[in-house]
Amino acid sequence: MLFLPDWAPNIHPLLVHFPIALLVVAAIVDSVGMVLKKQDIWRRGAVGLYVGGALGTFAAWLAGKQAADSVFLPTDANALLTQHSDLGHYLFYFFTVYAVIRVVMYALNMDTRTLFRTLGYVTGLGGIVLLWATADHGAQLVYVYGVGVKAVPQEMVMVPAPNSDGSSSPVSNEDGGWTFKPTRASSWLDSMTTYGAVDDLQTSMKDGGERGDVLALSTNGRPVMFTFDQSMITVQVDLAMNLDDFVGTVMIVHHVIDENNYHFTSASNEEMKQGRSENGDIYLMDNKPYSPSGWHSYRVVADQIHFRAYSDQTLTVHGHGDDPGSGWVGIRLNGTGTVLLDYMQTVSLRGEGKMDMAEPKEVEMEMEMDDHDDGEDADHEH
Repeated sequence: MLFLPDWAPNIHPLLVHFPIALLVVAAIVDSVGMVLKKQDIWRRGAVGLYVGGALGTFAAWLAGKQAADSVFLPTDANALLTQHSDLGHYLFYFFTVYAVIRVVMYALNMDTRTLFRTLGYVTGLGGIVLLWATADHGAQLVYVYGVGVKAVPQEMVMVPAPNSDGSSSPVSNEDGGWTFKPTRASSWLDSMTTYGAVDDLQTSMKDGGERGDVLALSTNGRPVMFTFDQSMITVQVDLAMNLDDFVGTVMIVHHVIDENNYHFTSASNEEMKQGRSENGDIYLMDNKPYSPSGWHSYRVVADQIHFRAYSDQTLTVHGHGDDPGSGWVGIRLNGTGTVLLDYMQTVSLRGEGKMDMAEPKEVEMEMEMDDHDDGEDADHEH
């Protein structure tokens, strides 16, 4: 960005101090004006500072949106970023409305009356509490997790080790998630709920080069989906895949209710999409051009109304929607060819804890290939 120093990851850290200073000084000036009520300069000064602070919150909010899309977060920081983003929205809305009210009150001399002046003053102090909470969350992102600080190395995704008992099934983690490191071609399917053309799914172990043996999932065009039935609320999904020999779409599905109701991030050789399937209809939240080649690590974050997806630690799609509640996590294949999967791991972002696991089952599902193959006729972009 023009005029941005080389050491600054984005402009947000440079802007946030201005609205903080303006709003705090505005509250101090307003406090003095409450004592020196006959001196109009304090009343006028407080209104001007609150207007400047409101404009500053707007600039910081815009810069914060860009900043959130430019950093790769440590796992523990994802929920904190969501909270900081939500608080930033509330702060901008609050002080925008508050500044307008104070200007109107000043123009009509309403704030010369004790009742209106007191209500306006106390409301402004409430906004300062919201400002403090927002700034505190932002400070934790920087000073606790090193987000946006170049001196702190970015978190590297640790490839999970195979199960110690030699099995290939996903294993529940203490934090409410699970780890899947395939070591056998098909035994892991016994731990999954499967949907669609499962009989057409061919599985094998192949040499993944430096990654060692990896799981090969081959399909002939009929959609198939499998989920590990450990219900999750807020979730981060990490996995590594190679799509070179696959023509179609791979969906990382989460908050799965059944074969027709789930959220997803999809990758193909043309684009990455983010959205949800509602009773079989696809609703998009975001989509971007995307052309993968070779192995890539993926991260999908679903935290309440915020949905982010990364490829090799770079944010690719970032959507917003309704809170999906809870559901299962898995993969859906819509296409022909072979997908190579090294590992898959989920983490509960807000520590909801272990959930009850349902018995795996196989579900018959009738659906045509183009129903969910990201066909434009089925997409309803929102």
